[in-house]
Amino acid sequence: MPPDLPQRDTRVYRWRFGAVEFDEARHELRVSGLPVEIEHKPLQVLALLLRHAGEVVTKEELFETVWAGRVTVDHVLATAIGKLRKALDAGGEGRIATVPRIGYRFDGPLERIAVGQRPGSELKLERGQPVPGREHFLLERALGHTLGSEVWLARHPRSRESRVFKFSLGGERLTAIKREATLMRVLRDTLGEREDFVRVLDWNFESDPCFLECEYGGESLPEWADSHDVLAGWPAPQRLAFFLQIAAAVDAAHGVGVLHKDIKPANVLVRRRQDGHWQACLTDFGNSRLLQPERLAELGITGLGLTLTGALPGDGSGTPLYLAPELVAGQPPTVRSDLYALGILLYQLLVGDLRRPMAPGWERDIDDPLLVEDITRATDGDPARRLGSVAELIDRLASLPRRREDAARRADAAEAALLARRALERTHARRPWIVATIAVLSIGLLASSLLWYRSERLRESATMQAARAEAVANFLSDDLLGALSPGGSGFERDPSMREVLELASTRVAERFSDDPATRGGVHAALGQAWRTLGDRERSIDHLRDAERYYARAFGASDALTLRTRYALVRTLAYSNTPQHIAEAHGLLAGTDAAAGQRLDDDDELALEAAYARGVFHFQQLQIEPALQAYRRADRLQRLLRPDDALTAVAIRESLADGALRQGDLTGAISQLRAMLADPLFDARRIGEGKAAGQRIMLARALRNLGRYDEALPLAQAAAATTERILGPDDYSTLVQLSTVASIHDYAGDCDRALEIARIVHGRMVARYGAQRQATLIETGNLGFKEYDCGERETGLDYLRQAERGLRERYGEDNVAAHSFRYALAKALADQGRYAEGLRMVDGLNVASLTAGDSTPGWEQRLRALRGRLLLQSGDVDAGRALLAEAVPALVALGSEDTADIGQLQALLSGDDRAPVE
Repeated sequence: MPPDLPQRDTRVYRWRFGAVEFDEARHELRVSGLPVEIEHKPLQVLALLLRHAGEVVTKEELFETVWAGRVTVDHVLATAIGKLRKALDAGGEGRIATVPRIGYRFDGPLERIAVGQRPGSELKLERGQPVPGREHFLLERALGHTLGSEVWLARHPRSRESRVFKFSLGGERLTAIKREATLMRVLRDTLGEREDFVRVLDWNFESDPCFLECEYGGESLPEWADSHDVLAGWPAPQRLAFFLQIAAAVDAAHGVGVLHKDIKPANVLVRRRQDGHWQACLTDFGNSRLLQPERLAELGITGLGLTLTGALPGDGSGTPLYLAPELVAGQPPTVRSDLYALGILLYQLLVGDLRRPMAPGWERDIDDPLLVEDITRATDGDPARRLGSVAELIDRLASLPRRREDAARRADAAEAALLARRALERTHARRPWIVATIAVLSIGLLASSLLWYRSERLRESATMQAARAEAVANFLSDDLLGALSPGGSGFERDPSMREVLELASTRVAERFSDDPATRGGVHAALGQAWRTLGDRERSIDHLRDAERYYARAFGASDALTLRTRYALVRTLAYSNTPQHIAEAHGLLAGTDAAAGQRLDDDDELALEAAYARGVFHFQQLQIEPALQAYRRADRLQRLLRPDDALTAVAIRESLADGALRQGDLTGAISQLRAMLADPLFDARRIGEGKAAGQRIMLARALRNLGRYDEALPLAQAAAATTERILGPDDYSTLVQLSTVASIHDYAGDCDRALEIARIVHGRMVARYGAQRQATLIETGNLGFKEYDCGERETGLDYLRQAERGLRERYGEDNVAAHSFRYALAKALADQGRYAEGLRMVDGLNVASLTAGDSTPGWEQRLRALRGRLLLQSGDVDAGRALLAEAVPALVALGSEDTADIGQLQALLSGDDRAPVE
């Protein structure tokens, strides 16, 4: 039998050895007279080792005594020992010896002084006894018992009102009920009174036995399931609805920063509501964690039972069946570890067995493939591949009926596509370019087939779908492949994919003149195909046709028509000419107005709207509104199209790019590394070009952190891959080469940076024209490098060209124009051309600068630059007044370059001739 200290020795001691003192009564460790901040578990381990000084205390004894009632793994004990050794080593007391494979021993002399007495037994509580401190309630039955802690149901003899009392004699169990009181106050004060949480009514933490007084939340879930035999008779939808009550409580707790950390059936109570239905309640927050302890002060709550940081370490404790693998590995708890436990509970509820583990082959127990997918996504062994939150799981489960309909429609559309493929196979096409072209078109046509079917105004039969698919197949096989087969008009020239698409584009009208729905679908597929080939003008033309024919077939306000308009907005925004940006702006506003309240729904239309809005703002470098839209698009994509790799990669790349542009380098790197490790984004699924895009962004983040040796080979490899796939003059290739140039520049290799920047600029002008927004941005980038490499006038000329061209062609508020204008003003100040610099500053506004770079302080930066220019141009009083206001504010922000601040401070102190470079 392991040592049971309260029974063997009821005294508590103050222990001393060397410079160390440990007071059991206070649970306090001091080294050299100073208190040591250390968790309860290591101190309990120390107490047991001290009481058996010179003896080996086995791991089993330590687990049984210190972690009574909780499952643990070996690393938990090793971690506790490590923390103890670190604390004792600070006092020069390396007293804890490891006995390999057996346990630990405390060595060396020590003294002890008895400082108190524990009760001979734990609590001496009996049925029928008045509750100590609440004598009008009588104890009715014990609900739970652990070392130093008991939970009792009590009842008022007259009113028959029930209460639950959680008693503790001290130590960690007292800390646990204090913590529960604190966190329940956080939940109540933030969320209000809720039926799915058990209310804490009162407590006594001053005298033994201390207790927490709670309302009676009902029977524990296992007891309720056994005694009422209700769960076994419920159909799956009813079990699912019951589970969603539990999940909603967990999600609400997460929403205010509370992790439960021990979700299991025993911590779910069930009671009957007044309407006769069963209500699930989440209970036992004694092991929970507050993620934002600073909120306690905001709510006016004293942090009872919490450490100074407000968060308990991830000690690996919990119930084995529900313990997420990362907790076993010693990682801290997160919302995803709570989600893991919920996924196990969902499985158990669906199979009607709250004791069944999720053993290999568990999928055979669930007959709904969508539920199998949901449980899998909640309980993945890799937390990074789990759903991101409990809210996502709730959304997926709540939308099961619609998802089942979608799955059925996809199956119908796949059957229709199979007919198309078989028809194509009959043409015996052999040439790879034909196969590739047909694949591009078929993907788009399959998507269009799905969209037709899902139109709310046109639910056609499978027969009609098959007939439509056969018509499309005939179009591909007869009009295209027939023309390209031996004897056909295109055969002799062995045409390219582009020429095949040209031919397809000319035959649409004659083939589908009487079928606007199919004609719209073919135009949409061709629009996607041309966009894939990089010809945005052709893509725009076909998408305009698709929108027009969809509107004719289904109506202007139909979801399919609106989604096509949002696809057109994206393509227009990517094209980036002033005319297309203006058209995209008007089209986005008009489509939003037509969609109306449907944009608030969690459906495909809302996803397309958010995606389009993100692209539109991002292409104009309006980063914050773009990120807001992309965040919504990301949530909807994960909910509605979890396996749509191409949409997912585009959205998440943009989120990472936005974080990068806002200076959140750590966040950007974390997102990009997660994407590179995600099987969904394997290059074989998304293409080498997309994978290269992720690597180039990672290179930019590493560049901004000064890790040039890591960034440069990554960027060079990505640019080489993109050039191989898309060609040397493609926009993506040139942008990635520009990143390579910037890394050389940051690393101090000015000559190489300038060489590449000149190549990029020359190719951009030749391919896209000098006045495209992307070209003008590269003109400004070249200006920076010319200036930095010593060609001052050339650099200033390029910066002027970029600033003027962007402003005149893309609007006075163009974000990139303001960024170049600010840089130009600073460069002119450095050159002593103060009057010209002041004219540049006069044209700047804070809103546009902030949109391009969200670092706070733009108002003060502009004030400081103006003050510097005024002072150095002779208007000393006005200049110093502006600097006196701006410089302290910039110093407080801490976001400025040290050299810039030093220069401004020198000017402010009276050195009007302070060096400017």
